[in-house]
Amino acid sequence: MATDMSLIDTIVVLMMENRSFDHMLGYLSLAQYGGRADVNGLRDDPAWLDKVANNWQGQKYWPMPLREPRIPDPPHERADIARQMGARNAQGIFALDGFIASATGDSDVMNYQAPDQVPMLDFFAKNFRTCDRWFSCLPASTQPNRLMAMSGYSLIDGNKTVLPDQTLAYDWLDNHDVRWRVYHQGVFPFYAMMPSWAPYTFGSNFKSFEHFAIDFQLEPESTFPQVIFIEPVYTDAPHEGAEGTDDHSPSSVYGGQELMRQVYMAMAPTPRWKRSALIVTYDEHGGFFDHAQPLAIETTAPGDRYPVFETSGLRVPGIIVSPLVTAGTCCHSNFDHTSILKLLGEKFGRGSGYSPEVDRRNVKSLSDALELSSPRTDLPAPPDPATFPKLIASVPSPIPNSGPDVDAFNRVLSDAQTNNPHALAGKFPALRNFLGV
Repeated sequence: MATDMSLIDTIVVLMMENRSFDHMLGYLSLAQYGGRADVNGLRDDPAWLDKVANNWQGQKYWPMPLREPRIPDPPHERADIARQMGARNAQGIFALDGFIASATGDSDVMNYQAPDQVPMLDFFAKNFRTCDRWFSCLPASTQPNRLMAMSGYSLIDGNKTVLPDQTLAYDWLDNHDVRWRVYHQGVFPFYAMMPSWAPYTFGSNFKSFEHFAIDFQLEPESTFPQVIFIEPVYTDAPHEGAEGTDDHSPSSVYGGQELMRQVYMAMAPTPRWKRSALIVTYDEHGGFFDHAQPLAIETTAPGDRYPVFETSGLRVPGIIVSPLVTAGTCCHSNFDHTSILKLLGEKFGRGSGYSPEVDRRNVKSLSDALELSSPRTDLPAPPDPATFPKLIASVPSPIPNSGPDVDAFNRVLSDAQTNNPHALAGKFPALRNFLGV
């Protein structure tokens, strides 16, 4: 039975960066990790491995356990992903044989995390609901997919130094009188790269993540947000410390696991938990191997700004963490990031859905993954953070020197230093070193 949407007061969205389903959760179906037959993940029989293997310079490579926590950032722009997907046969099936070639021989792009490397994702998968057919909207990079996730359309098909101004879910929520907030761990939320939103990131709708736990437990209902977006420390953005917490290579996934733990522990022990749903996903596959065929969904650019996308992007991790899902289950409905917008449309759209382009997109609403008629009363305890894998502190910072996202975040920081130095220093006292205060 589908969950009555009136049972949910708070929707929390945590979107991470650039990892595929097989890379992060494919292990769930392997025999040595429990062999879940309900999850379409990796297999260990020789025939299957031979079928999905990628060739590089005469050598076959198939999925193996990942040994190095830090991997050079694989290419993942539109042309790179087309190479990764490979040729398409007469039946519309992609070869999915170009991952290593796209990464110029780096076979780590074929490999997968083990459960001890992703303890919180493993905890979520065992105690809540995995979605094994969640795809990025476009076979393209971060910015177009995040715009699809927050707009239902994208004006770009590749990363740009400045995001184009377009309507976001923030605008939709305001127009529907829905309280919302962004809690960001890093200096700036993602949409600070959009000029029309940059000045608002110092306002009340954007708060430092350090306030999230207090607000979730103590803030009055009259002001507490109904929709919350959690944003990590972006690897490409200015930050202190060696790594981001967004899982974006070359950062490891270790910081992201701790962020997930903090989000869960802020929510679960509170009275609000029983009427909440936490959605955890990734914006795109980031150049990492996944064996599942993309969805046959066409996406046309507004105003024909770029060539039509004939399919969705590749599969990404997706988990619903809520007392309104059955523990250790898997939902096989076809989702992409607009499934979040469809859920918002069902919950807050006053019977009219989200938008015509979102409503007609051939994927399900995330309400398909919510199936209990009343909240569970158990409260699963997460793994002890002392057992989480940690990096050697002496490893140098992996922040890239350049790239569209890096350049865009640096531009935002420079503009804020010039135009809003007091707001910047007041919101982030730790940035005094950056600001020279």
